[in-house]
Amino acid sequence: GEVFQSPSPRQFMELDVRLTSDDGASGASLDWLGVNFTAPLAGATLGEIYPLQADPGVESEFAYFLRPLHTAGSGFDRLMLQSTAEVGFSEIRVEDEAVEGVVEPTDSGFSVTLPERVQSGQLVELRFDSSVFLQGTRFDLFLQDSEKPDEIRQLVDAGDATDLVESSTNVVMLPVTRSLLSNLDTNTRVLTPNGDAINDNLIAVFDLVNVLVPRTLTFSVLDLSGRYVHRADLQATAGNTEFVWDGRDDSGTLVPPGLFILEASVAGDAGDRSMRRVIAVTY
Repeated sequence: GEVFQSPSPRQFMELDVRLTSDDGASGASLDWLGVNFTAPLAGATLGEIYPLQADPGVESEFAYFLRPLHTAGSGFDRLMLQSTAEVGFSEIRVEDEAVEGVVEPTDSGFSVTLPERVQSGQLVELRFDSSVFLQGTRFDLFLQDSEKPDEIRQLVDAGDATDLVESSTNVVMLPVTRSLLSNLDTNTRVLTPNGDAINDNLIAVFDLVNVLVPRTLTFSVLDLSGRYVHRADLQATAGNTEFVWDGRDDSGTLVPPGLFILEASVAGDAGDRSMRRVIAVTY
């Protein structure tokens, strides 16, 4: 009664059957095996993404090119994109003609139902926005038929779908770097914690890159002598991270006016990595 999914149409299927017997004098036997299967929506699929590289944490537009081959029956009319990165639909084109699709969010991406079915050999271009934080982030595309149950879907194989781009993969890479932090920015460079609701809090936003498991992330505020006046720790993985500081030290006292250093640091396998910014406090 278990449901499983082929990676894409395959000629063979391997089952691991383990038999046990409650009777030490008798061996277990397999009398019969039945498999119900749904025919693939396409005999073969080719999919590739472009561009192949993105700056960490920077929202970029990507194009996923799909070319199905040997579609069954009347073809298919739904695509579902999944990834560990957040994705946002931008546009879909069939044979270089923009079409209006019905977009629905999913737990790990979105689906697009097309007004007309895609046939064998047609080139589909799906455009979407995403921010990549992990090296080798995959974007998986599935074929679906709106007239069939949602669990019936076919994974698109990576391959050369078009001569328009040089890719043949569905994986996006990041520039090779040792840094785990990037894009540190603040809502203001001058903190004025005087209670007027204008720049009373400093919001520091930055990206944590290539951190697969939770690591200790530390946000610190130092004076110009290097003395820590505020420090906060949390456990974080790759993604956009935010810290808020209200201008008070760890004892709850407002710091005196002057220049201070913001420091974000993370513990990495090859040592700690950190980024710093100078901000002013005045009131």
